[in-house]
Amino acid sequence: MRAVPLKELRELLQSPPFLAWWAAYGAAVDAERDAAARHAHGGARQRVADLEAEASQRVAIDTFSEAGEAEEVAARVAAEAQAHEVRALEQVGRFEEQRFRTSDLWYRLGGAERAVEVRREGMAQVATGPDAEKLRLQAEAALRLAERQLRSLQDEYGAEDRKRTQLWDEVEAAWERSFERSLLAAEHAIRSRRIIRDAERLFHDAEEKRAAARQLRDEGEQAARALAEASRRRAGLLDDARERFGCVAGESFLYWRHPDDQRAAWAVALREDATGWNLPVKPLEVYTVNRARGVAFLEPAREGLPLSLDQGDRRFEEYFLGPRRGARREGESSPVSPEVEEK
Repeated sequence: MRAVPLKELRELLQSPPFLAWWAAYGAAVDAERDAAARHAHGGARQRVADLEAEASQRVAIDTFSEAGEAEEVAARVAAEAQAHEVRALEQVGRFEEQRFRTSDLWYRLGGAERAVEVRREGMAQVATGPDAEKLRLQAEAALRLAERQLRSLQDEYGAEDRKRTQLWDEVEAAWERSFERSLLAAEHAIRSRRIIRDAERLFHDAEEKRAAARQLRDEGEQAARALAEASRRRAGLLDDARERFGCVAGESFLYWRHPDDQRAAWAVALREDATGWNLPVKPLEVYTVNRARGVAFLEPAREGLPLSLDQGDRRFEEYFLGPRRGARREGESSPVSPEVEEK
């Protein structure tokens, strides 16, 4: 860092080599800013795409799990339908056995009814004579026996017929339940297939979103490389300024040694910034800084010693960092001397 008089420094800042460097540096700063914006925007898009892909993957997995649950329900309902069908077949077997017994009783009941009719006809044909009373009593006894047998068979037939009817009702009920469960099983099976199709579509969408996220990741890497290249170009221009103009290059200022004071330096602003400093900073404006505080306190550049050092105290610094004229409280004495206020 070489010492340069203020007049020579201002001539250097207006020279064609420096103006050419300044134009290149401004272009590099703009390129770096654009690259940083593209990198930030691409990174945000990539993060959103990754989240969307992950969310789609989770939804697809949940949907596929739901399809598995629907398949389990369909299998369970189908098994219930099959169980009712087997139970109905078993009841049909028992019904057939009962039907055979009932039919046998029906035939026997018909025979008993015919025997009663025959006994009644025999009583009507009993002849008169010395043995007529005996024959009539025998015929009546035979008729009563036949009637008792008929009533017994009628009762037995009624009980067995009710069992047959009950068994058939149970068969029809089992078939009804089997039919109902079969219908529901088919519905659950169709629902499971539909959910599987939805899950396949969601998996396909998730894969497309992952592919888009990978593409954005590649674009983000390209943007990061472009940003790094733009940063290297800007850093290279700052290194070039050090070699060509004998200054120290920072992020916001270029520095040259003050020719009259080893504790001070010239600071040339590289960008405009109205906040963050004690003075509004303008590009290529020359300021004076001291060794102790650097750019934490800027003074407008002037020939000779810096004003704060020329006064021999901190009055100038207090003028810029303290309350402005008219802002102090009533009755409060000014921390700045009348000479500084006049200047």
